[in-house]
Amino acid sequence: MNKHIIKAIAVKDIKSIFSSKKVWIPMVILSFILCIACPGVITYVGIHTDLLNQPSEDIEKPIQAVIEQFPAEEMRNTLSELPTLGSKFVYYFMHFMLIPLFLMTATIHSMVTASNSFAGEKERKTLETLLFSPISVYDLFLGKVLASLIPTLFMTYCSFIINMAVVNLMANKAFDSLLFLDAGWMVFMFWVIPAVVLFNILLNILVSARVKSFQEAQQFGGIMILPVVGIIISQASGLFFLSPFILFLIGTGLFIGNALLLRFITRFNQRNALFESQIH
Repeated sequence: MNKHIIKAIAVKDIKSIFSSKKVWIPMVILSFILCIACPGVITYVGIHTDLLNQPSEDIEKPIQAVIEQFPAEEMRNTLSELPTLGSKFVYYFMHFMLIPLFLMTATIHSMVTASNSFAGEKERKTLETLLFSPISVYDLFLGKVLASLIPTLFMTYCSFIINMAVVNLMANKAFDSLLFLDAGWMVFMFWVIPAVVLFNILLNILVSARVKSFQEAQQFGGIMILPVVGIIISQASGLFFLSPFILFLIGTGLFIGNALLLRFITRFNQRNALFESQIH
């Protein structure tokens, strides 16, 4: 493994990502809408308006029934003690529904950046230079992985910090503690998100190395959104609860899968196969 070559490949691809407005502007817009604007609006409406604080009995009774059947006892008690329906809804959304939105945003970002790896090189007619240069396939793939991983995590964590500041500023009077600083969010952001992003990047780079265009690579990447949609539906319907322990197990399993997948990718993709996918 040549660290200087890996760094050079990663730096070159990162510059390519941020020099293309078609790549980074949609990433910024998506992060702003799903991770900042949406939570901010929900927090403001729930805490600072009367739209949710004067509900009818037909609305309040089923909501109270959901709270009583909530799987996490600590969160169930906290929700029951909150004084208004608006504050309950905000707390529920921030701890229960916002996690899949961050997961979806990170998955889409990694899909876009990873799809641009080999497929982007093919469209720019620059892959031949890399394949003819004295670079091992392992170093080439590792550089491509880092070039996608770093921008994706950067965008995700920037969105998380801004969201945490905005929401807590608007909701500081409604809750006794700061939101997003519990064990569930810490495990999710710093253990599960990197594992999910890396797994998605590896799969997309594997596909990107085999297809001929950026659009073909993105079509496969869209399939990776389906499990996230399933998580959103399951969370909303109460089918299961992503507790810190479950999140830790998910991240651990993904990191093990990432190690195996990286070994498979570097062994499966040989230099001549990559070159054939470029010219055919």
